[in-house]
Amino acid sequence: MPPRLALRRAVAVLAVAVTAACRPGPATTAPPGPDVPVVWYSGDALAARAISSDPRDAPPALRLARLDLLLDLLDAARFADDPAAREQLWLGLGGTASARGEAATRDASTRLLGEAIKLDSGPLADDARSFVAGVITLLSADLGLIGAADDLAIRTAAYRDVAADGHPRAADNARWRLYDHVRGCLQGAVAAPQERRPDIAVHALYVREDSLAAWLDDRAVHAQSPPPSADELLALMLGPRDALAADPRWITTVKRRLTGDSQLAALVRESLPAPRDPTWPLAAVPQGTARRDSLLPIVRIDDRRVSVDLGRPQLREAERGAPELVRAVEAALARDGRGALLLVAPPMLPSPALNSITRTLLDARVARIELAVREPRVPTRDTGDAGDVIMQLPLELLRETDQGPAAVLLRGARVHLHLAGRGARLALDGRWLAPAGPSGPAGSGQDLAAQLAQVRLAYPRERMITVQLGDDVLYQQLIDLLHALVGGPRRSFEVAAWRPGAAPPPAATTARALAAEARRLDNRAALGREGARVSLQQAFPLAASDQPRLETLAHNLLRCLPELEAPLPAGDPLRLDLRFDEGRLARLSVLKPRARVPADRLAAAQACAELEARGFRLREHRDAIAVQIQLHPAPGR
Repeated sequence: MPPRLALRRAVAVLAVAVTAACRPGPATTAPPGPDVPVVWYSGDALAARAISSDPRDAPPALRLARLDLLLDLLDAARFADDPAAREQLWLGLGGTASARGEAATRDASTRLLGEAIKLDSGPLADDARSFVAGVITLLSADLGLIGAADDLAIRTAAYRDVAADGHPRAADNARWRLYDHVRGCLQGAVAAPQERRPDIAVHALYVREDSLAAWLDDRAVHAQSPPPSADELLALMLGPRDALAADPRWITTVKRRLTGDSQLAALVRESLPAPRDPTWPLAAVPQGTARRDSLLPIVRIDDRRVSVDLGRPQLREAERGAPELVRAVEAALARDGRGALLLVAPPMLPSPALNSITRTLLDARVARIELAVREPRVPTRDTGDAGDVIMQLPLELLRETDQGPAAVLLRGARVHLHLAGRGARLALDGRWLAPAGPSGPAGSGQDLAAQLAQVRLAYPRERMITVQLGDDVLYQQLIDLLHALVGGPRRSFEVAAWRPGAAPPPAATTARALAAEARRLDNRAALGREGARVSLQQAFPLAASDQPRLETLAHNLLRCLPELEAPLPAGDPLRLDLRFDEGRLARLSVLKPRARVPADRLAAAQACAELEARGFRLREHRDAIAVQIQLHPAPGR
């Protein structure tokens, strides 16, 4: 069943259920005058006027006019925040409010729904019945409980149907509810934490869409519709309001909304993410290379001109290197609260421009730069058949003065890379490898890719790399480097951090030192190759849940084999003795193999194993248990 039809059917079922539950039994006598035309009130809804009581024997035309007036008073009291309209409403309903705020609104809506159902149970002309049907639909939707997004979709679908096809005297009330839905979504979005704002604001689209699957489904970003812009969402709010402004009944109510709506519009434009333009002159990368855009504030540089907070009212522009750019970036960071920015730059940005913008961002204390790139969009029914999606390659910033937990971890990274105009050079544990040979415009081609593949095997526990940039680096080089380091489904590293204060490579390194470091990398990579296996020496199998967990720990300990940095002959595995007391790991010892392994490398393997086993315990055994884990390197090739 199409979503639109399903929603309409759900609304119809709701209205029929409420009507059937509340409708009185068959009338013994028909009310007089069902074909008498209804004299609808005219003039401003907030104007004081007499309201008839609700006698059961009053003509339908009089009761219809009364229902219309009371429904408009309900909306006027809500949206104009008018005490006189509120008092007049409750006098017309025959009493005083039993509660305040939302509870009072529900009470009034329930009473009006009861009157509408009574009218619907008697004979009515077609026009009058159309009006009553619209009122019942609106009030039933108002009173329905919202427990999930589907409930919200059903409610707004009811409002849309009445606004588009309902009786004119009910369509205006439906427009108020559409306006109020969008306004509530936008107010909730700007009050939420920055990272949740787009997901909240997108629910405003229910006034236009039957389903938000194109935006909220758990699918690849390439197959999602782009998030709506602030102006698009505001148009959904202001459209119904402006239509109401043309109705003489609502002129005063709309005027009272103008100031608040203008303030909300300004706040929405300042708070929601700026729209991403898929036609930006960005580097194009294959699908699946980059990561989802975090919807950060945008900094754009085009050779000499820099725009900060692009796409928002607080946009600031200046020539690159201008001191006011630092203050503008600081202000954008303060408004957003995440300490990060999206950098939009052409791929052939020259090195002087790259140096200038990176200095500006560094001086403004940016914690992370997301470099914008383009990837092809997946053609779907929702997204169309063409176009690109904006993605990003992240680069953390690590200053020598940073003291946070992340900075401490990044300073402990064992892999470092220096990127210069002529190519890239890796350092492992502070010792430099030979420079990677240039291949392509980035100077970081297959030679660097081969080195990174070895590093992945040699340092399987390392997920962070620090980077230093030379003064002659082109922006395309930086994009290609991040592509190699943190791009793709099988990333070499999870985190790449720019460390401007790191020491550059030495001007000269002896061939002997380079050869020794190459051998060390080869030895580590050989120990980390796929094909390594584990064996367990234990007196008896552990209980059902503990045995597989112990086997998982044993496989994780394979990551510590490269720490030996010395080949192990066949039949000489690395042995680890483990002792458990009361389920806790009481002792872990790495035994010296028969092969010659330096003491410092055994200590490194011991430290690695302790880190891998930290927090491990048996859940079903409390007796003393001794286990030996044997780590067998992959056979030589």
